Amino acid sequence: MLRDYLCDACKAYHEQVRELLNAAGVAYEDDEKLVRGLDYYTRTTFEFVHDGLGSQSAVGGGGRYDGLSEMIGGPALPSVGWALGVDRTVLALEAEGVELDLPATTSVYAVPLGEEARRVLFGTVTELRRAGVAADFAYGGKGLKGAMKNANRSGARYTIVAGERDLADGQAQLKDMETGEQVAVALDALTAEIQRRLA
Repeated sequence: MLRDYLCDACKAYHEQVRELLNAAGVAYEDDEKLVRGLDYYTRTTFEFVHDGLGSQSAVGGGGRYDGLSEMIGGPALPSVGWALGVDRTVLALEAEGVELDLPATTSVYAVPLGEEARRVLFGTVTELRRAGVAADFAYGGKGLKGAMKNANRSGARYTIVAGERDLADGQAQLKDMETGEQVAVALDALTAEIQRRLA
């Protein structure tokens, strides 16, 4: 058994961890065979698992890594860290029958037509994000049809579209993705108009 080969200090530390988990009322299983894939862990590693995920039951995991900070040139800093798989967490919640009522992650999706529009609308998206509006951008130059498909998939309520003619007129087209209504809005008024509509 692996525990039989621990040094006295590591055995004492392991018992302290168990005592603290018990005191906190945390349900756990002391897995003699648990191995994490990174060799900088020290003393304690752990995983969060869920039986409803099939053979790959891990939702997340981590451990202590005292000494890692020094290894990369930092100060002595006892540490613990972990990572959680968002997709696996959602699957575990579904297995528990928990329904998530999540809002669309994007409120506004910008579709630039051409390089100048790309520069201008990137600035608009940045401004919207700074104002607290969840905004995204059509990357990769897929053209209007492909970009609008992505805008639709994003769940955005509004899409901003701008091409050369729009920019020459100092405006962009603001499309309501629910009603299909499209209006021209001055570029310098876009953020305020979108905030007004989303309020």
